Amino acid sequence: MIFFLLLFLVSILCFVYSARNATPKNFPAGPCSFPLIGSLLSVGVDLKSAFQKWRRQWGDIVGFKMGSELAVVISDFDMLQEAFKDDRFAGRPENLSSVFKAYFAKDAHEKTSGGIVFSTGDHWKEQRRFAMKTLKDFGVGKSATQTIINDEINKLVEELRQDDGQSINLKFRTNLAVVNTLWQILNGEKSDSNNPQMMEVFRSTAEFIQENSMTGPIMLMPWLRHLPFFKTMFEKARTGPQTMRKFTAESIRRHIDTYDETHQRDFIDSYIKKMMETTDESSSFHGKHGEGNIQRTMLDVFGAGSETTSSILTFAFNYLTRFPEMQRKVQEEIDSVVGSRAPELTDRPKMPYTDAVIHEVLRHSCIVYTTPHATTEDVQFHGFTIPKGTSVFANTSHIMNDPKHWDKPEEFNPDRFIDSEGNFKKNERCIPFLVGKRYCLGQQLAQHELFLFLTGLLQAFTFSTTLADPSMVDIEPVVGFLHTCPNYNVIINSRS
Repeated sequence: MIFFLLLFLVSILCFVYSARNATPKNFPAGPCSFPLIGSLLSVGVDLKSAFQKWRRQWGDIVGFKMGSELAVVISDFDMLQEAFKDDRFAGRPENLSSVFKAYFAKDAHEKTSGGIVFSTGDHWKEQRRFAMKTLKDFGVGKSATQTIINDEINKLVEELRQDDGQSINLKFRTNLAVVNTLWQILNGEKSDSNNPQMMEVFRSTAEFIQENSMTGPIMLMPWLRHLPFFKTMFEKARTGPQTMRKFTAESIRRHIDTYDETHQRDFIDSYIKKMMETTDESSSFHGKHGEGNIQRTMLDVFGAGSETTSSILTFAFNYLTRFPEMQRKVQEEIDSVVGSRAPELTDRPKMPYTDAVIHEVLRHSCIVYTTPHATTEDVQFHGFTIPKGTSVFANTSHIMNDPKHWDKPEEFNPDRFIDSEGNFKKNERCIPFLVGKRYCLGQQLAQHELFLFLTGLLQAFTFSTTLADPSMVDIEPVVGFLHTCPNYNVIINSRS
């Protein structure tokens, strides 16, 4: 009797679950879904490969499930532009927002809308609007940042001269210089390369991004982090974000203690001023929400902005050691246009090949190979019904490697961005900073840093591989939370 009663209860639960989690009518076709785990078996350990496999099988828009949540992936450029320019696609997935709050929040009681990256609705709009205006006021996207960047390049060049002729790993050398630029804008301070706390922040941030794949079960089903095995995995992964949080929290506290309402020194001061002026209790800047959001916004801008830019630079020098003839062409352009003075942002339009190399690095490395949005209401889209709360992934990797629009996309070839007359030509399908309402707000700063760091270092040094032949250099991105560059060393030699 007990057995049949249990069987009946299980049947009822399965029926209720199926009724609540059935794929809605007119939803895009895709892989099989199972209770609790959704399409996890089809995803495996590599979300990027799953997206490519699904596209070949079901087309440019595929439906699947992340745990119990509906999701679609869009692989067509025109479809993606249409979707991501639409406010109804400008939300963030609930499961990812939940797990990232758990990674970055001090504890479960912290009030936060999710900063910039994981906030939605009016809170997202006001956080993003404030960040864009404030960063612009402090020089981001303007030539004013050129002085800050070039100061860091000069310091880095002097440090690297001490290793002339030696084999070195560039990753953490360029990382500190890139971070110093952003850190100075955010809090008016330059970081110290001898500061062990700062170096620990860099290391833990890089490890979090490199080692934690978006395909992890915890990302798909946040509740798993409370179970024994997954809890250990989660707590280890949380170490990096919490180290960075502690560092930024100390800076925020120093700013509060020395705050002068008549003079805003930097981004943090401006944020504090905004919080103090906000009386609207529904605002993301008000009270406890403001306190939580200043932490998350700092982590968003500092963490994402520093690690991705330094990672792209690491990729760039890896490509240029693999293809030394391309390195020589960039150096010839630097010598011709810049000469012995410091490179300037105004030089870029006169250096089409260098610009082409930068764009091909961004395309081939494809650091952010996918990004998730979510629908904020039911949407009719290209004949499909996309319910409210559906995660919407961009298959950025396919769009920037689609053989229908890119000739031999697997090859690293800057000439694809050069026209028949030798001028640089844009390609709208090169979208490393994504498109639409939530495109990367640090795009201009990243572009400025990439150009100035690349030209400044190639003006001073030639970089060569430690391997027997350049053809042995591995240039294939490593799939993780983001694409990361294979680990490598280079030999640096000063140029006369």
